[in-house]
Amino acid sequence: MQFVLAVLLGGLGLSPASAATVGNVFVSYSADGVPSYASQRLDSSYRLFIRGESPPESRGKPGRKPAGESQSAGKLELTPLIEHYARLHDVTPELVAAVVRVESGYNARAVSPKGATGAMQLMPATAARYGVTNPEDPAQNIDAGVRHLKDLLTQHRGNVALALAAYNAGQGAVARHGGRIPPYRETMLYVPAVLAAAARGARQ
Repeated sequence: MQFVLAVLLGGLGLSPASAATVGNVFVSYSADGVPSYASQRLDSSYRLFIRGESPPESRGKPGRKPAGESQSAGKLELTPLIEHYARLHDVTPELVAAVVRVESGYNARAVSPKGATGAMQLMPATAARYGVTNPEDPAQNIDAGVRHLKDLLTQHRGNVALALAAYNAGQGAVARHGGRIPPYRETMLYVPAVLAAAARGARQ
């Protein structure tokens, strides 16, 4: 369990105690210019990078977000698929569940204003790349989303924070910023929000 938490939290330098605080984002640069991000000022080298706001719960349309009992029902429906495809593609199930929670609130029919669809909010090009014929089909959506996440983890040598940043902002955005988390407000809130949700899932 401690290993899982270390993997999930290591990319942003978050500790289990601070993982639930995801509003502010602080950054510290090493001598060679590599950034470390945290949800609180860990020492004097950290400075406020983005002042927090409520982290995004879903990128779906407001009218289609599940809440309360609806979200619980969605979680109950999707959890077996999340666990199956996470293990099939060798990705931590808690991380996949956290992505689904933040992306869609466990709503298999969520559609974002940008056209991202389903539980894992796949963009049309991503869905097509992984052979999805119906992005609102939970099995197809989660299978493709987990494969996409796995590919991003592989590309970033297991760096969970960078893989999540690429999932949110696109691989091109990460590349354009020198292999670092892009300084976009949504992405800077998204990454610690997913990590915090994954850590909570790992502790349960």
